[in-house]
Amino acid sequence: MNSSLYIGATGMKGLAQGMQVTTNNLANVSTIGYKQQGILFSDMLSQGQACMGNWWNAQEDSRVALGQVGMGLQVESIRTMFQQGGLEASNTVTDMAINGKGFFQVTDDKGGTFYTRAGDFRPDNQGVWRTPTGLALMGYQIGADGSRGELSAVQVDSFATIPAKTTSKVELTVNLNSKADKSTGAENPYFSLLDQYDGRGSKALANDAYSYSQPMTVYDAEGNARTVTAYFDGAPSDSPNRYMEFIIAADPELKYDADGNAIMPQPGDGLLMSGVLQFDSAGNLKSMAAFTPTTQGSKNLEDWVPATLSGGLPQFSLDGAPMTLDLGIRSAGGWSNAPATAADVGTDMHLLPNMGENAILSQYPTTAFASSAPTSTYKQDGYSEGFLSNVSIRNDGTVVGLFSNSQSVDLWQIPIARFTSEDGLRREGSNLFSATPEAGQMELGMAGTENYGTVQAYNIELSNVDMATEMVNMIVNQRGFQSNSKVVTTADQMLQKAMELKR
Repeated sequence: MNSSLYIGATGMKGLAQGMQVTTNNLANVSTIGYKQQGILFSDMLSQGQACMGNWWNAQEDSRVALGQVGMGLQVESIRTMFQQGGLEASNTVTDMAINGKGFFQVTDDKGGTFYTRAGDFRPDNQGVWRTPTGLALMGYQIGADGSRGELSAVQVDSFATIPAKTTSKVELTVNLNSKADKSTGAENPYFSLLDQYDGRGSKALANDAYSYSQPMTVYDAEGNARTVTAYFDGAPSDSPNRYMEFIIAADPELKYDADGNAIMPQPGDGLLMSGVLQFDSAGNLKSMAAFTPTTQGSKNLEDWVPATLSGGLPQFSLDGAPMTLDLGIRSAGGWSNAPATAADVGTDMHLLPNMGENAILSQYPTTAFASSAPTSTYKQDGYSEGFLSNVSIRNDGTVVGLFSNSQSVDLWQIPIARFTSEDGLRREGSNLFSATPEAGQMELGMAGTENYGTVQAYNIELSNVDMATEMVNMIVNQRGFQSNSKVVTTADQMLQKAMELKR
């Protein structure tokens, strides 16, 4: 009977701990990133009873123990269930949930390292992303060259800027369906647009001087936006091939000398490039010629020489900033048949330089299809200074800065931590875990790669507690505890009755 009292007491103690685990789970049913706990029981060492048991076939090593009696219950372990919790959308980008395996690594002000599934981070007054209890999220800062720095606290400056970038390449695709030659010249018919151009007026070219124009925004060496316009017009041809002349011109700007006096504009101010496009009879681009001035503001063709080629593309200069022009064709080996200056071309189209038989066409070159409507697209690689306006976070944990100049820059890489054995992690409260020797090796990796979960911005991970299961566990624990308490009461009554017999 004494054993019955003890066994009942162990049952009450174990089931009380089971109720504690269940209660804690229910209390954290709404705790973000919380992982459910489960309790496991085992029986205690059984006690052998005297004068019980048999020998089987008289073999000493084959004794069958038939006389053991259990001595009660003990708690074997309290385990953490790391199954995925549900994701709940939020309206804050720094709310991050891990979908899959892994943890965020955070540190306190004393250098202590912890791990969490609760990704409700917020920037402090220094821009450091912290948990509600003040621990800093760890990540790798990404340099301008794309390299990753050392692991450190994620810090995003709300007033961050990126410097302006000078345009280095302009890509222009045009369909020139007009065959009209509106600007003509008896002596230099392939440079008649250049001859008509006058940078001293409010409009450098009259509307009836060209067939087509395309204004483009580029950025000069100081990061200022400048408007550069491409003008196109027909040119004479004595072959089935079709010729179109063009000029590239920037809107003239009023300039001053060292004493602050305005510099009188020149007729050629703003002119950057002049050239000729050659198409076959069907309108497919075959070659091009391009000239640039050696003297700014000059319209004298003797001051215009074949344009420098960079990467096979002709290059012009805007206030000292070199820019290449890509109309959909490039040279594979330099100019062929290049004259010394544009003045040497005269009226002979065969004296125009060309890109040779090995010219390379892009996927979408400029065309002269008469049956298609005139269309144009352009792009360039420069931009003005930009101010940080927003951030986004990709599934691989990359924090991307979105700037006012429409540029995006990778700022940080948030790694995901994983362990050989998650069951070895120690709970530290405040949704935190700490590493122990039992957890094994910790590895930091990129989210979304093998065995690492993905990062979901604008989401938080909910508790993985199943309330229905916990309610059932609570009833089982309560009934078990009640039954064991009844055992203790009954055994006590039996013991008292035995004591009465002695009297």
